[in-house]
Amino acid sequence: MRIRYPFRLTLITLFVLCSAGAIVIQILNILNSNEFSAEDEFVIEITEANRGNIYTANNKLLAVTTSKYDIRFDAIYAKSVNSASELEELANDLSQIFNTNLEYEKDINTKTRYALLKRNASFEEVKQIKRLPYYNKSLHGGLIVKAVLSREKPNGNTAARTIGDLYKNNTPKYGLEYSYNTELMGQDGKALFLKKPGAGKIKIKDSNNLNAIDGKDLITTLDLDYQDILENALLRQLEIYDASFGTAILMDVKTGKIKAITNLKKIKENKYGEILNFGVTRQVEPGSTMKLASIMAYFEDCHGDVKDTIDCKNGRYRFKGAPIFTKDSKKLGVVTIEDAFVHSSNIGIGRLIHKNYKKNPQKFIDRLYSFGLGERSKIDLSGVPSPTIPSPSDNSWSGISLPWISFGYGVHLTPLDILTFYNAVANNGYLVYPYLGESFRQGSELIPIPKDRISRTICSQSTIEKTQALLMGVVNRGTASTLSDLPFSISGKTGTAVKNYTNYSGNDAKSYQSSFVGFFPSEKPQYSCIVLVDNPNINVGYYGSVVAVPVFQEIAHKIYLKEGLAWPTDYEAISREDIVCLEGFVDSVVASKKNIEHGHCPNVVGLHLRDALNILNSNGYEVIIKGRFGHVKSQNPQPGSIVNKKSKITLYI
Repeated sequence: MRIRYPFRLTLITLFVLCSAGAIVIQILNILNSNEFSAEDEFVIEITEANRGNIYTANNKLLAVTTSKYDIRFDAIYAKSVNSASELEELANDLSQIFNTNLEYEKDINTKTRYALLKRNASFEEVKQIKRLPYYNKSLHGGLIVKAVLSREKPNGNTAARTIGDLYKNNTPKYGLEYSYNTELMGQDGKALFLKKPGAGKIKIKDSNNLNAIDGKDLITTLDLDYQDILENALLRQLEIYDASFGTAILMDVKTGKIKAITNLKKIKENKYGEILNFGVTRQVEPGSTMKLASIMAYFEDCHGDVKDTIDCKNGRYRFKGAPIFTKDSKKLGVVTIEDAFVHSSNIGIGRLIHKNYKKNPQKFIDRLYSFGLGERSKIDLSGVPSPTIPSPSDNSWSGISLPWISFGYGVHLTPLDILTFYNAVANNGYLVYPYLGESFRQGSELIPIPKDRISRTICSQSTIEKTQALLMGVVNRGTASTLSDLPFSISGKTGTAVKNYTNYSGNDAKSYQSSFVGFFPSEKPQYSCIVLVDNPNINVGYYGSVVAVPVFQEIAHKIYLKEGLAWPTDYEAISREDIVCLEGFVDSVVASKKNIEHGHCPNVVGLHLRDALNILNSNGYEVIIKGRFGHVKSQNPQPGSIVNKKSKITLYI
């Protein structure tokens, strides 16, 4: 067959081939361009479990996972399926939903995929978007709603360091979020998704999908009402004394439950916030609050008594090898151990311990360990340090180590360590571990968190009775006497520690740490509490009695009011051993009972109103009170007057 015009055919063929090649190249370029880089594909991805919430003991939220939404827009896809008028209408709708004057036309007319239209949109705003006719288009017309989870604390900064925080990838930083992360986070699942341009991911039903198991809720021991009481009382005092930081912890005596914990640090002039958990992780030299352990060691090892005497050297003494003189705030001479303790004599306690343990100082250190003071706290939080108590075998041990340890220097404990020890004294010697996590909740099921149970006591019962009486004496007539004005009894010990005692050059260079630790009510303790204030302005005040005690007083009184004045003092519950060391108290009580038996008016002058009422009411007398709460200044009839059971006794406060 003869081909006509072969040259023309050849040119046409070459043209077609070249055109086809150009088209193929152009198609490949388009397919490889950004506009077509996202193609439909199936992928298996992790589906995150919902993190459990954290609650107080009475089911108030402390931490919760909330959803915010990012609104994005695939302009490339949208322009291919929507008219210009439809896109303009969408821009106007978004302006109304987000209640803004911003023009969304520019964002919608962009030439990029996944442009951000709105960050952190609310659930209500998303609901309005999903009601738009535009959103019902295929693949939502290019609108992409992406949920972004965030961890929030509904109560703001309250107990923030104790609750904890999460990093952006939802891994925990510290606090309860860290301690109970495994239970809170649950178990992630996996699922098959179809990725489509302009619509994000669409979940596909598949037999290999695994559903996520949501995390358990954590129920804590914390109480928001108590938390507010502690925070407000501490903050007020920090501001007054311009202190660096402060901490306060409230514990249930019998169980070790932490009912409230606050840690406030100065972040700028007269502004405080929760930055670090000082109460649990910051070690301090306890100062005079350590004297309780020293006295207890003396009772246990030396069979000592509160009426034994010690020479306090008129408030000025230099221990052998000490670089400085030890000075007491009160100039005491030869006094009872009771007096040395309630007036917080460093010299008296230091000389007592040195005298009785100088030949075997390790015996004293071992006794401190037997009280649980050397044991790392088992509180369910991270970052808890082990206590530091020097030993005679240490290179740093010197001739002054023993007496200085006895009044709280050279020893390093956290405020929680100190509180745990005092709580054992309040609990009749039984040591309990403090804790915050009470139980988990999954659906309607409550799962208790196992606790370490301790059955041992830290010392003999006779030592506990003497010690409890000494702590009452501190409040009744010692360094914390202002607490005796409360309508219930408090026991505890003040602490005033010089922080830079080894290197200060003069009085103005000193810095202090003020504290008070104790429990209430004394007869049947329900709560133990510690208050510590760091570096108060010395021009305003620095003694524990004036800086820390008022915080403790406010906390105890507000809890008393909150619980409905439910702590009547039971005189019969106080044994003779409990009151034997309270100067002037025993004689008055014994004489009063004797006089009552013979029909004479008992002498209650000088007693606290609380104790006077117990004596008179328990013996059937009607009492009239004149004045405010405090100590009895006078009475009518006069002590010793002949009275009968129908007599009314007036007390003047």
